[in-house]
Amino acid sequence: MSRCTPFLLQRLVVFTLPLFLQGCASAPAQMPAEPDTQRFETPEYFRQKALPIVKASSLYARGGTGQGVKVALIDSGLNQALPEFQGRVADPGYDFVTQQPGTLDIKGHGTQMAGILAANKNDQGIHGIAFNAQLIPMRFGDDREPFYFDGEIAQAWDLAFTQGARIFSNSWANPIEANTNEVPVYERLMGDALGVAKRRVAEGAVFVFSTGNEVKREPLAEPGLPALVPELEKGWIAVMALKNDGMAINLKSNYCGLAARWCIAVPGGDGGAGLLTTHKDGSYGPTAGTSPAAALVSGALAALQSRFPGMTPQQVRERLLSTANKTGIYANSEAYGRGLMDLDAASRP
Repeated sequence: MSRCTPFLLQRLVVFTLPLFLQGCASAPAQMPAEPDTQRFETPEYFRQKALPIVKASSLYARGGTGQGVKVALIDSGLNQALPEFQGRVADPGYDFVTQQPGTLDIKGHGTQMAGILAANKNDQGIHGIAFNAQLIPMRFGDDREPFYFDGEIAQAWDLAFTQGARIFSNSWANPIEANTNEVPVYERLMGDALGVAKRRVAEGAVFVFSTGNEVKREPLAEPGLPALVPELEKGWIAVMALKNDGMAINLKSNYCGLAARWCIAVPGGDGGAGLLTTHKDGSYGPTAGTSPAAALVSGALAALQSRFPGMTPQQVRERLLSTANKTGIYANSEAYGRGLMDLDAASRP
């Protein structure tokens, strides 16, 4: 039985491209009944305030929980001993600071992002948006900011890819505003990593980056990179952060700006009302900014990948972007890019 591809009209802000409409020869199949979301809407679900905003329970009810999908966590490490991550680690990963397998997490940032992404659904604290996904943690940067550790990043991306990751969660960016005129800056920052990114995108990977927390109208260097290197766009997502209710930009978030075509908006918490997540000592507490927003989108990709296992990660990426909510305030592509992530729309047949 054939299906009809819906007409799709997307507003692009950086370039004007011809509009192509796809049709079909036969009538679409009848849509199935709405999924039973209530069994997933537990207290644990609602404590993570971003999940209802992006309609994650619809994706879960259709089978998208991240099962069988590996995500590379490129960050400050992970406390793998916590109950929230039992069964959630596909490989111990590598610590490029201590130069040994497995990771420490002195800073705690990586463990916080891992909780947003893939913490267990166990009626304790919160669960990750892809609670059945598996992580491959990579620690780089010696817990310092800004991140000028090009060689470690390049090695982390390469190693995680060889271990089976095709989704790369990068809740960081170099603190330089994206600018298509700054070719030497990009080459200096990413002398090794840029080549790895090109190769791995060509091989099907998807890289997720936060736009940054400087309250600017443009993203930072890495999330804006496809403006300079167009072949990366098919494997790139930039993420800006909304407040917990999803109705306004978080107080720190940069806009999508020149990354509008590959950018999406999700809740990232705000100030003391951040998204609840796991701390490195096993407690739960808030985190806010574009970092948790990027982790949320990385997990959403993993959960959607398990919903559509026949799709490539880059096809899943395009589905996530093209089904975002572009109505109302989200029609402002400079700020919100493709719109508010909508996992109900993205997970429909």
